[in-house]
Amino acid sequence: MSATAPKKRKAAENLPELVATLRRWQEIEDASVSACDGIAGKTKNPLIRLIMEIIRQDSVMHKKVQQVMIDSLEKQAISLTPEELGEIWESIERHAEMEKETIALAETARRNCRLFVLRHLLTYLIEDEQKHDRLLAQLEDFKRGIYPYA
Repeated sequence: MSATAPKKRKAAENLPELVATLRRWQEIEDASVSACDGIAGKTKNPLIRLIMEIIRQDSVMHKKVQQVMIDSLEKQAISLTPEELGEIWESIERHAEMEKETIALAETARRNCRLFVLRHLLTYLIEDEQKHDRLLAQLEDFKRGIYPYA
């Protein structure tokens, strides 16, 4: 038996636990959506309503990501072929440039803004745009994995 066999067996044994954890997490995300709707429905304050909508939308997206993970474990593993990536790579690169531009614009806006609430909202937007930039960078990592000499 190889040295990696126990690790593989242990990982396989943990898959049902991982799926159960992801399903429980989805239940919490559903509850978060309901809570956000409830809170937003109790106020007319645009800032509170905005924050609840942001959290609500994130919870919806988290549940989708968790479902893709569950499906990859229970139905079909996630795959990415060089052809799939190659067909859209130029578009991904253009999008990455747009994300970088939005980050620069948001940082300029934040530097020029002295209003407390607006500065916090600009910080949120910067962090979200940086998250988009990181997601696109992950695609670059996948590309390097597919094309090791790219």
